[in-house]
Amino acid sequence: MRLLRDDPAKFGHNLTQFTDPALFERRLIDIMNPMPMHVRLDPALEGAPALNVLSSALTKDGMTGGPNTILNLAFRVARCGVKVRLVTTVEASTLEREWFRAHIASLVGGGDLPEVPIVSAADARAPLAIGARDRFMATHWTTAQQLKRVLPLLARPRFFYMIQEFEPSFYAWSSNYALAMETLSLDFWPVFNERVLCDFFVRQKIGRFATDDRVDEQLVFEPAIERRMFHPRTGAARPGPKRLLFYARPSNTRNLFGLGLTALREATRSGVFAEGWEFLAIGGRGGVPEMALSGGHRLRPAPWFGYADYGQFLRDADVLLCPMLSPHTSYPVLEMVACGGVSVTNTFETKTRVMLEGISANILASAPTVETMTADIVAAGERVNRGEVVAAPPLMPQEWGETLDPVARRIVELFALPD
Repeated sequence: MRLLRDDPAKFGHNLTQFTDPALFERRLIDIMNPMPMHVRLDPALEGAPALNVLSSALTKDGMTGGPNTILNLAFRVARCGVKVRLVTTVEASTLEREWFRAHIASLVGGGDLPEVPIVSAADARAPLAIGARDRFMATHWTTAQQLKRVLPLLARPRFFYMIQEFEPSFYAWSSNYALAMETLSLDFWPVFNERVLCDFFVRQKIGRFATDDRVDEQLVFEPAIERRMFHPRTGAARPGPKRLLFYARPSNTRNLFGLGLTALREATRSGVFAEGWEFLAIGGRGGVPEMALSGGHRLRPAPWFGYADYGQFLRDADVLLCPMLSPHTSYPVLEMVACGGVSVTNTFETKTRVMLEGISANILASAPTVETMTADIVAAGERVNRGEVVAAPPLMPQEWGETLDPVARRIVELFALPD
């Protein structure tokens, strides 16, 4: 009864030993997506090899920055004449075809869209037919683990690995940490989203980079924050209070929810936010309730927005608080400054203050401590109150064609190579 009072979640977890033993065992083992991919070799497909781009699932709610970048690149490779398939590895896609085509058009922009089917390798009763000369692209460490069992079937086992994060950092030192690290020692061509992330892997000698620090420069790209989607507000100023957004994702520990909330509570003690401000939590998908700040302020959850509406939502805000303990810049930070606001984030390893300020003077970043983040939140509020925020595009690509088309062409060249 003491455990029920003090830690209901742990009590409920223990109770599943009796109410759902299989679930209790899965949680006890705690290994993500151990299920195999279900494939079969089809000799008829050997003459027309495909690039199979792996995702655990494809859903509307999952179309955020990282997954959108994967899809954008996959369709650009297909435009170069390679047969591309999107392969789900855990569950079949439920995306409506017309919605998906419209979504891809919004990502890729003008021009004809090639036909890129969505298929599944998640059903043991209907294994996916593959050719021995197919290539694969892993897009998350779990898909690389699933792919590992398929590679011996292939005539050309080297694969592409889209790296957009140091994914072992999602976990404590644990089984999942070890398995995520293992994938980084496999034989693959790394495709890095952001130079600063690539530098982190090389300098830290992670995985295969412990013995081979060579990087194919044509497979390293900078994210594009497209001007047509993310740009400053035009016309009259938005009526109503000034707005601070908190990218609040407690389910992802690298997002430093506790540190960010504590800093925000400290910052709202300041007279800078005494009047005319509101505070909204975004990115939590219902995981963040309304919460008290200081000075009578409240942090209220905002609804989930689609891709186009999200850009307008950022234009209607003034400050974004986006803690991110990771060696990459983070899309929301870049999108906010592209929309004319101020982003408050933190430094980490290769992601330095000099590097971030080189992208935009509207990015404020310091070490990830409560004190420094509080000071940066207050400084951002002061800038907005004084009208000193100068809307200027960040110094980075503003069109995905500029940054992804060269990567797509290089993938096509490597796709044809024998191992």
